[in-house]
Amino acid sequence: MKLSVLSCFLILAFSFSSCKYPTQYRVINAGNRFSLSVPSWLKEEPGLKPGADFQYANRYRNFYAIANADKKDSVKAGLGDVMTGNIKVLRQAMINPIVSDSTDVEIGGIKGARAEVFGKMGTEDIYFSEVVLEGKNNYYHLSVWTRGADRKLKFKEDINRILNSFKEL
Repeated sequence: MKLSVLSCFLILAFSFSSCKYPTQYRVINAGNRFSLSVPSWLKEEPGLKPGADFQYANRYRNFYAIANADKKDSVKAGLGDVMTGNIKVLRQAMINPIVSDSTDVEIGGIKGARAEVFGKMGTEDIYFSEVVLEGKNNYYHLSVWTRGADRKLKFKEDINRILNSFKEL
């Protein structure tokens, strides 16, 4: 009896351990404009943001990432205005949003700003990490989001690694 219980336990433990996601990262070329590194558990997910150059998600983990490049001459705004516009869109979609002060960043040799937004969309708590970078010819908008503070903490390393992997091509 003890042997069969132990055998069942070992089989279950092995089964659950084999369900873990791999932690390998791969580089994604987004339309020959920029690249980002993503964990292998993220898959391309068209439709997250129409027209975005980069759209990846894992719906099971409630983890999403988008990025796009906009020609500076078509935007006709400064870096601060671009970030403010992006945050404004999120604020309008959320209930009681909390927005962190933006911080200056330099990623892939390009200067920009990063801010975090947390609030409710419907009944869900949502956390966004927003980055805007000012390249020579383009503004780059990177957005990674997940549901709730617990997932924000769980995926903090992945969020930072994705955002910090940006390279202008």
